Amino acid sequence: MILFDTSVLSRVFRRRRPQVAEATFRGTVEGLLKADVPIGLPSICLQELLSGIRSDREFNDLHERLHSAFSIIPATVADHVEAARLRNLCLAKGVNLSGADCLIAAMTIAGGHELFAADDDFAQLARHAPLRLCDVEPFVPE
Repeated sequence: MILFDTSVLSRVFRRRRPQVAEATFRGTVEGLLKADVPIGLPSICLQELLSGIRSDREFNDLHERLHSAFSIIPATVADHVEAARLRNLCLAKGVNLSGADCLIAAMTIAGGHELFAADDDFAQLARHAPLRLCDVEPFVPE
């Protein structure tokens, strides 16, 4: 399964003035959905994507869109413990990552998934842990 980070989906679902990068991400997500590739969303990313939306209508609409398109993957206690271990490992290597990013990475590793992210922090983490980053060829919309 490919798990999606907030860094990708916020560009797809939340940008008011999409640019070329956002169109590329949107095309890639749509291409994966059409290809029936199993895709998931860590529950912390669902929270991040829904945070800050002021309109109830927009909040409910985005929640429904995300819930219908992605399998929502909840974090376990073991994921939280592993996230702390990953953060400590990275700190020892001079890499300061957020707890949320470490949780997303821990969930990805534990589930044997790949992570689709546009955040360079995950590439840094992958140098020190068995995090597999998804190398999705951009699907260019016609």
